[in-house]
Amino acid sequence: SKAYSDTFELVHRREEDGPNAIWQADHTPLDILLVRPDSEPANPWLTAIVDDFSRALAGYFLSFENPSTLHTSLALRQGIWRKEDPRWIVCGIPDVLYTDHGSDFTSHHLEQVGADLKIRLIFSLPGKPRGRGRIERFFATVNEMFLCELDGYAPAGGAIRGKPTLTLAEFDAKLRTFFLEVYHRRECAETKMPPAERWEANGFLPRIPDS
Repeated sequence: SKAYSDTFELVHRREEDGPNAIWQADHTPLDILLVRPDSEPANPWLTAIVDDFSRALAGYFLSFENPSTLHTSLALRQGIWRKEDPRWIVCGIPDVLYTDHGSDFTSHHLEQVGADLKIRLIFSLPGKPRGRGRIERFFATVNEMFLCELDGYAPAGGAIRGKPTLTLAEFDAKLRTFFLEVYHRRECAETKMPPAERWEANGFLPRIPDS
């Protein structure tokens, strides 16, 4: 049945009508070695939340620890609330949060957050990650346009570039600059608009919680 569905199943390419209609969330271990507080090199995990309509980054969280409900919640909180950096305009409550079936996404905590903020939690079918292509593409962009230029870059099956020197805090500062100065301002191949520009087009007003 899996081989049949992979070959013949109809796949619909969804396109949302506006910003914050759907946010996609996922985690990935990054192909770079950073220096931990104990001076040992390790791969960090990136939790990211991306707006489906604009491809803009709403929020993210970096950690040496494995993904958890806490990491997802902190990334979601950052995504929803207004940012201190005026270059980062994405904010508001999404109508839908779309994820896979990971235990951190199906937790009671996120279920309560969804109920409190009126966010519909929708999960992809197990073993069929087709609807999560946009956040997978986002992770690939981070890899191809940013990580490959840094010391400590360690692609799967490849040689390490230079020697790992960056701490998590130093890497976070560089990563945020990449998101706001490069990724958000570069034209998306699919939408033909930069993500930040597409998110705020037509005077969009996001839904903001009281606190």
